[in-house]
Amino acid sequence: MYNYTEYPKGSEWRKWDLHFHTPLSYDYKDKSITNQDIIDGLVQNNVSVVAITDHHVMDIEKITELTELAKTRENKITVLPGIEFLCESRGSDPIHFIAIFPEDSNIQYIWDQIKNKTNIHRIEGERKRVNEIYCNLEETAQLIKSLGGLISIHAGSKTNTIDNITNALPHGTAQKEDIAKLVDIFELGKEADIQPYTNIVNPYLQQCINKSLPLILCSDSHNIREYAVKQNLWIKADPTFEGLKQVLYEPSERVKIQPTKPENKPGYQVIDHIEVKSDSIFNTKISLNPNLNSIIGGRSSGKSVLLGSIAKKLKSSRPLSLSSDTYQAYVQSISESINVIWKDEKEEDDREVEYFEQSYMNDIARDETKLNKIIRDILIQKGKEPILDEHNKAMIEVSKLIAGLIIDYFLLLNDVSEKEQKLRDKGDKSGVEEEISKLTNDLNQLSITEILEEEKKHYEDVKQQLSINSQQIQASINDILLLNNLLGITLFKENIDYEITSLSVSQKQNILDVFSSLKAETNRRWKEELEKLIAKAEQDKGALTEKFETLNNDTVYTKVSQAYKENVHLSEFEEKIKAQKSKLFEITTLLDEITSLKHQLGQLKDKIKVSHKNFFNKTTEVISQLSISKDGLQIRAKYKFENNRYCEVLSAGINLQGRDNQNLANYQYDSFDSFEKHQFILFQKLEKNELILKGGQSNQSLLSSLLSTNFFSLSYDIEYEGDDFKKMSE
Repeated sequence: MYNYTEYPKGSEWRKWDLHFHTPLSYDYKDKSITNQDIIDGLVQNNVSVVAITDHHVMDIEKITELTELAKTRENKITVLPGIEFLCESRGSDPIHFIAIFPEDSNIQYIWDQIKNKTNIHRIEGERKRVNEIYCNLEETAQLIKSLGGLISIHAGSKTNTIDNITNALPHGTAQKEDIAKLVDIFELGKEADIQPYTNIVNPYLQQCINKSLPLILCSDSHNIREYAVKQNLWIKADPTFEGLKQVLYEPSERVKIQPTKPENKPGYQVIDHIEVKSDSIFNTKISLNPNLNSIIGGRSSGKSVLLGSIAKKLKSSRPLSLSSDTYQAYVQSISESINVIWKDEKEEDDREVEYFEQSYMNDIARDETKLNKIIRDILIQKGKEPILDEHNKAMIEVSKLIAGLIIDYFLLLNDVSEKEQKLRDKGDKSGVEEEISKLTNDLNQLSITEILEEEKKHYEDVKQQLSINSQQIQASINDILLLNNLLGITLFKENIDYEITSLSVSQKQNILDVFSSLKAETNRRWKEELEKLIAKAEQDKGALTEKFETLNNDTVYTKVSQAYKENVHLSEFEEKIKAQKSKLFEITTLLDEITSLKHQLGQLKDKIKVSHKNFFNKTTEVISQLSISKDGLQIRAKYKFENNRYCEVLSAGINLQGRDNQNLANYQYDSFDSFEKHQFILFQKLEKNELILKGGQSNQSLLSSLLSTNFFSLSYDIEYEGDDFKKMSE
């Protein structure tokens, strides 16, 4: 009967060696090796199970002593009795096969049967040497099976090519298949044999005899002092013969050939055992497997109490919700009576665990938000966290970019509005031009006897140049003012701390050094170039001022100007024309500025539109990278439009009186194109102030909420072995 208390943690990965010799083997290198040396060497190499497989001999006394010595060690070793045979084969390279028996076998009986019913009897009867004895594989295998043993097979030279076993046996195909049914395990000669046996031999056996064989790699040790294996044999089972038999049914899940222990988790992530100090609990120590644990028992036997008390004792990301206050209090009291000991032998209660209460899976199957969080955690465990983080950062950057562009857009829009109002106050450009033309004609009709026509014409030319020169001087003054204002602007962000959060400390410092250096250099160059431009503008202004003085002191211009000033009528016309020309200059300047600002508005809107599309594009691009399929589990990523959230933003911002506004607020997503069209209809209405908004909202704030928010979330479909998780029963 199976002893559950001897191995309370169930199946664990342990190091096994199923092909091991003692000095009884004819070719053992050091005959002085003792049984104690063997056990000490196996313990030193962390071997948990060893099969004693000497050539054509089973020594009851030696196996018994090895078994007893193994029991005395803290790290107990299970000793399985066995024997190695040579098989008849064609060619110079014989096939070897090994029989392995249970640890509690009647070794004397087994040895007597083997010795008397196989060619081994010829060692004594015909005085044959051990290495001259060849046993019939089929007959011997049937005998081993009848004695309750398992059989492994390998090529003598350990080259283990496929032909070693399939061609070396002197049998036809049908007989080989019969023999294959008797063999339980393939022992490989080297690591390179794993792939061909996995990809070719085992699929062939599966097709012919409906079974695959476990693949093992053993030491075939002939000197414990030289014990060494490049690749260890790891088996996930109890260290017993029954555990070995379990491997036959799940070879790929329970056998690994590799240097280090499979699925070896850090000590701080594995609970080793629970110590219980409560009179109401029968168990005082509950050991846990580092991999899967299943707690079974009848109703009210304490399954939920155990899990709940562990969750209470340790740190859990979700609050523990139990059915009643009384039950909650009871679980709390049990929690206070237990100690949780981790694999690293520490008792740390702030280590985090995830606790899923009864019906939790049913709840998350009905709650898409909870389900998506669970799947996101799975994807993180599968190494997808960098992809998710990068996507999240990209969405934040898009949102920040659009929000900034909308602020700039409304600043420009407000500037356009103010300048258009100023333009309306100044009057109509064509009307001003007509007034200037009329006043000029009227002025020309007046005559002054002492002023010649040539002088008058010269005067008009100089006056026109002075007007242009004056406007240029004013433009220079304005440029100098704006250029000086630009000196206070930096071309670099203040910092990039957020963007480099996930970098390693050393790389973070490297980037900060580069950033600071470029920032300082760029700002220095920026200031230097601006100062050059300011100096040039000051120089240009000086030249224009000098020219203005020259024109203003022109002899003819001064003479005519003085004559006009002394003539009241002429002076009046001069002042009117000057005022209208000044107004025309202001109108022309405003029109140019408005045209430039509207062009900038168009460019900004295009940038907003392109950036806004990135919410959709970047989400759909990442989908293929987040879809996984493994061990019957399929996770398919997809995008989801948050329609309710979008409509909530609309309803919170727009006054819903009127059918048109209600239709806008009740949008139903159909495709990105329709969504984009809907967004930019709203954009147009808001910039033209055509929507009545609710209190507390402005055109800018509502548009920013609509355009800089990502309404495309990642969602997932999950299937297990073809069944939709959302449609499964509890």
